[in-house]
Amino acid sequence: MEGLKPGRFVMERKVVATVLLALTMMQTTAYAQVISDLPVPGGSEVQAQVQSGPRTPPPPVTENINRHYADVANLDQISRKSGGEPYRFHLAQPTQVRYLELTVRASRVKIHEATVTTTRGQRFVIREFNNSDVLSAGALLTSENLNLNDDVRMIELRMESYSQPATIALKAIGNNSVPRLTVQRPVSAPPVTPSQPSRPVDTRLKAGDQVVSVSASTRKVYDGRVVEAYQNGKVLVRDADDGKTYVRDQENVHKRISCNAGRVCEGEEVMAYPIGEGKAYSGRVTAVYTGDLVKMRDADDGKEYYRASKLVHRKVNCLESLCAKDRVVSVLNDKVYFGSVVAVYSNGLLQVRDDDDGKTYPRKMSAVSKEVKCGMGFCRGDRVLSQGGSGRYYAGRVESVYANGLVGVRDDDDGKVYSRHYTKLSRAR
Repeated sequence: MEGLKPGRFVMERKVVATVLLALTMMQTTAYAQVISDLPVPGGSEVQAQVQSGPRTPPPPVTENINRHYADVANLDQISRKSGGEPYRFHLAQPTQVRYLELTVRASRVKIHEATVTTTRGQRFVIREFNNSDVLSAGALLTSENLNLNDDVRMIELRMESYSQPATIALKAIGNNSVPRLTVQRPVSAPPVTPSQPSRPVDTRLKAGDQVVSVSASTRKVYDGRVVEAYQNGKVLVRDADDGKTYVRDQENVHKRISCNAGRVCEGEEVMAYPIGEGKAYSGRVTAVYTGDLVKMRDADDGKEYYRASKLVHRKVNCLESLCAKDRVVSVLNDKVYFGSVVAVYSNGLLQVRDDDDGKTYPRKMSAVSKEVKCGMGFCRGDRVLSQGGSGRYYAGRVESVYANGLVGVRDDDDGKVYSRHYTKLSRAR
């Protein structure tokens, strides 16, 4: 201690004591900060967060994400027709549907039949909707998981309103994309405009009427004119082929008229089907008669034939989603044909011109699928890798996409277009 002044020693001890006191206070404060991060006893987690200042927000609660892939179509003025009428809900872009929900918004309704149709043309019954009870306003039906591997292109419900026209809402929940719904009401045949003023058709026979006579024994048909009609039900007819007169029973003599019960009129383009062994002939109506008889000139040979009106079907612009000039693909006995719709008829038959030979063929709508802009994740112009029937892979470009899942691909190696199912394609990144 020599050389150290007593006053200086005392001051240094005070400094050391002050430093130790400061360190003790800092530790106490840090301990208090750690304690403040813990939940308040008897309090909530939210209270602890408020006391401790800003914290990282918790992740949002994720509900069933599939509900985001949903679309709702509303349908009102449902028919009261006994047995119901079919209402179709088309998917603008075919996609996999997980399940369906139907809510009755107004009045009461019964679902007689409920089905879904896939891009492969297969129909499946929706068991929870099919042949339902009479559902009152506010009722909710939910289907089971559909478990379909193929994309759905249409939902069809045959429904009947009770008391007042009903209103329903149909929700479709998709697996991976939104199933956009459009509603198609039952298609009523457009009214036929007769060539003469609309009035009740006078079927009574009188002198000068143009008629055809049908032989009761041979069923052969003869053109002619009425010479006289008698009260006993007999008719004197002069045939056009030989100029001779014949007495015939009135029930075998049919008068020429403009239109047949509003179904077919003179001059209309028509198709006769089925003729013989299921053959179809297109042509034009040249005459219509009472007794449900039609004369038409076939397009293939230019000859005239008499046919029962129930076998003659009018040409229309569109039927369901198919119209004249639409590009289509036809699948017949596992063979595929690309082509274009030439004509559509009221019985659901089409005239399709195939690309490969340029010829026109009658086809049922069930065998034909319309080209779409994009489908199943593929669009025209996409670069793809295709797997052929042999298992080999071919690079190429998408030329066309169809609602039934088929895709036309032009291979790079030979420049030809091949039909391949979309499940055999892989798109370039």
